[in-house]
Amino acid sequence: MLMQPINSNNALSALHCLYVGGTGSGKTTAVKLLPTTKATDQILFWDPHEDYSGKFKGRIVRRYKSFTKFFKAAIAGRKTQSGFKIALTVPETRENFLRFCEIVKALGDGKHKKQLHAVCEEVPQVTESLGKEKGAYGWLLAVGRKFGIVVHSVGQRVVEMSKTTLSQSIYKWVGMQASIKDAMRMAEECDIPLKDIKALKKLEYFYKSPGIGNVEFGKLRV
Repeated sequence: MLMQPINSNNALSALHCLYVGGTGSGKTTAVKLLPTTKATDQILFWDPHEDYSGKFKGRIVRRYKSFTKFFKAAIAGRKTQSGFKIALTVPETRENFLRFCEIVKALGDGKHKKQLHAVCEEVPQVTESLGKEKGAYGWLLAVGRKFGIVVHSVGQRVVEMSKTTLSQSIYKWVGMQASIKDAMRMAEECDIPLKDIKALKKLEYFYKSPGIGNVEFGKLRV
């Protein structure tokens, strides 16, 4: 049985972020470049395809291919006040993803000086419902902020994501979309004109912050 999160803290703000865009839009690049995370952050990666190899914001990403070694490394990192970048690469199944999320949940601490970021790649591949997300991933989105957890959900198609992912991710990065249905959904979610989303090109994006009208346009510089 895994540990449980500690020190629930309702004063903590929700900072979950969604990155959605079709193949080649730049969503993983956005995770790497945008200031939604910093070099000094403590970050765990669900990274079945090794999208975060090498360095992340100047820090080496330590990669593990077993849950035991990954868990031990994450626990050791959380006992410090230092930043770390630790990735888990295992077969891309829902069971494995939820196990990763359970580890993130177990390491939550609402009084820790460092928030714990969880970067989850290709979320639609490991979630099952378009409605309310169940299991540990749903808990991270709905409750995790009280324990200092920040979830970064990454995926190609918003129409294949759960309502929980959309509603709980108060920051939204919108890249070039894969279909008109995806574009229409993000236009509605972010109050962005549909024609503007349809016009997005590779590495161009809109970034939606909390509040009506808080939308910025940008282009990733790689």
